Amino acid sequence: MNHTFNSASMDRVCIALILLFALADVSVAQVVSFSTVASDALPTDESSARQWLLNTNTGTGDELPLSFTGGTRSVPLALGLSIVVPGAGQAYNRQWIKGALMLATDVALISGYSVWRTRGRNGEDAFRAVAHADWKPDQYAMWLNDYADFLVADHGAVVTAPDAVIPSGVDFSNPENWNVETTVVVTEFFEQIRAIESQMFHPETGASFSHRLPFFGEQQYYELIGKYFQFAPGWSDYASWKDSNGFTISIDPERSDGNGEKINVTDSFYDYASDHAHSQTLLRRASRVSAFLFVNHVLAAADAAVFSKLHNDRIAARLTVVPVEDGKISAAATLRIRF
Repeated sequence: MNHTFNSASMDRVCIALILLFALADVSVAQVVSFSTVASDALPTDESSARQWLLNTNTGTGDELPLSFTGGTRSVPLALGLSIVVPGAGQAYNRQWIKGALMLATDVALISGYSVWRTRGRNGEDAFRAVAHADWKPDQYAMWLNDYADFLVADHGAVVTAPDAVIPSGVDFSNPENWNVETTVVVTEFFEQIRAIESQMFHPETGASFSHRLPFFGEQQYYELIGKYFQFAPGWSDYASWKDSNGFTISIDPERSDGNGEKINVTDSFYDYASDHAHSQTLLRRASRVSAFLFVNHVLAAADAAVFSKLHNDRIAARLTVVPVEDGKISAAATLRIRF
């Protein structure tokens, strides 16, 4: 994800850079002399030296060339803050506009993820309820048994798989109420269906069935029953494929008219396919947004860490001691601005 400055922010950055270059042009390293002090009164490390410099009067009434307020910044802390909350590391670095933009981006992404995921999950619940109510495995099995007879009688097929036996007492519209024994019965029933499917073909093309019915409740089960025309006879509004005179044209769900339209496939099939596709589209959007969320956190953390490091590198204060007359020493502050 790209992070962009608005014009006001860019102006501030440019002004700051110009000021820094101007100061650097006057003196890359300015030395400010302090009153002579005893050597044992001098600070012994850089951290205490910075505080000592801030608290020490130069004797001229002048302040140090640049303020050290805030001192160096912790790179790990800046990184960690923005890993957790994008923009927090930028706020730590006093980059208020950039921090606000990164935080706003994160909030927008989280909102989008939540909305699309919720809508997608609700859509999943809805199309599964439709599948349980309107797509009937027992009806599909009855059609499959008759379709095998149709292929044998009219197209000389050789089918060795036995007919699927429709289980009694199984309510396919309420799988939540099944017990273990019912689940076993349904699984065996589906295995019989799959055995017949493996020997089926389409009369118009001669092509074998491309798919087997997934087991009840699998993700592929809900997808395929609204994707491939061979499963159209399982829908409750599918036309009768057999009458007193034998098989009707509805026996073949793949039968096409002159325009290539599947004349036996009903609205339930297409409506379900549309609802299923829409819910999956929403879930894919949510998944992509979650990836952008991760990228936003990583980029914000990297940006905060790099800026902290640059801040520490650009402004470095050093305290040195220099000899003066009479054998005494004096403290000198050196301010370096690096580019």
